[in-house]
Amino acid sequence: MKERHALKYAARNELLRSFGYRSYKSYLASDEWKSLRAQVFAEFPHCICCESKSQVVHHFRYDSATLLGVHRLHLAPLCHACHEKMEVLPSGEKATLSHANTLMLEMARKKNPKQLWLQKFYSERKQWKSKSGVDAYSRKQAWQRAREDAQNQPRDYSGVFWIKARRR
Repeated sequence: MKERHALKYAARNELLRSFGYRSYKSYLASDEWKSLRAQVFAEFPHCICCESKSQVVHHFRYDSATLLGVHRLHLAPLCHACHEKMEVLPSGEKATLSHANTLMLEMARKKNPKQLWLQKFYSERKQWKSKSGVDAYSRKQAWQRAREDAQNQPRDYSGVFWIKARRR
């Protein structure tokens, strides 16, 4: 389990390097992230798990669309206390991303199941849902490229024996 957890963060770091950031820390210090964070706070000024002011934006996923701010569906506004509660296990270890996300959604539903952030999340998430951790648009583009490559290649008939049936 720890290996999969480490792999997700390694994939996130590799994706950030491809965007030109040295590390996750440098991404969080960038003007792009500060602007994106301010947009999330402007739209949702309160923590989705309690009534306090939102201070942290939690990444629900680390796909390219979320990290670049193409869509803000997987960015959740939280206060420091709620973010710490969901990210750190009672043993003091960092929780897995899926565990933290599950706990966050449970806390948000207990507070108010009809709040705007939850409604928006559940209505829009189907178009971005991906089990592999790759955003839906990138997956669709890769599928289309593979399909086009397969169609453009000439067929190889070298291993096929043609049998012509005679009619009598």
